[in-house]
Amino acid sequence: MNLSIIGTKASGKGTQIRRLVDNFNLVYFSPGEMFRQAAKKNTPLGLAAHRAIIRGDLVADDIVNGLVEEWLWTTTPKQSIVFDGFPRTLQQAEFLAAAFEDMKRELDTVLLLEVTDQTVMDRLSGRRFCRLCRDEFHLVSAPFQACPYGKCKGQHLRPFDEDKPEAVKSLIEAFKRGIRPLLNFYKKQRKLIRVDGEGTADEVHARMIQAILPFR
Repeated sequence: MNLSIIGTKASGKGTQIRRLVDNFNLVYFSPGEMFRQAAKKNTPLGLAAHRAIIRGDLVADDIVNGLVEEWLWTTTPKQSIVFDGFPRTLQQAEFLAAAFEDMKRELDTVLLLEVTDQTVMDRLSGRRFCRLCRDEFHLVSAPFQACPYGKCKGQHLRPFDEDKPEAVKSLIEAFKRGIRPLLNFYKKQRKLIRVDGEGTADEVHARMIQAILPFR
């Protein structure tokens, strides 16, 4: 079972994918996570991606595809994969189809996790990170209670630059523009499933399970 979970930032993809990984023994790939790790290490790729994210832009297809291709060759055909936010553009989808064909794999389905723009804004407005250790928190879902390293009392918490309203609006619009050809691509292949991402994590997870049951 090979899946792709797509949706705009703060749609809840990460939460749902972690549950799917635990429940179905999937291997997990997230370009966004790889970019964050690279940014923490101040690598050229990480810094370039970070600058694009802060502007509210999408990272270039060739950079994302290069990461995915490198990672795919570390997997075996028997391993089931779930992609977090990939593919995000038509060019990425065409790349993945060609790569999977070379590897004798097939993408079973693409789940689009749908939430309103206001939900995205509300969720991102509560995100915080510690400037000292770079750990992430959320004012509602994962508030700071104690420093895991015993170094501070929360005085270093800051909002992310990319969570500023103007950057979030830009990101949402860029996502919507880029996603239309991708959705048409997978709709024609009858691989697209839309999932309501509103509500509690448990409610959304139940919808996700129902959507992937035919592919287990």
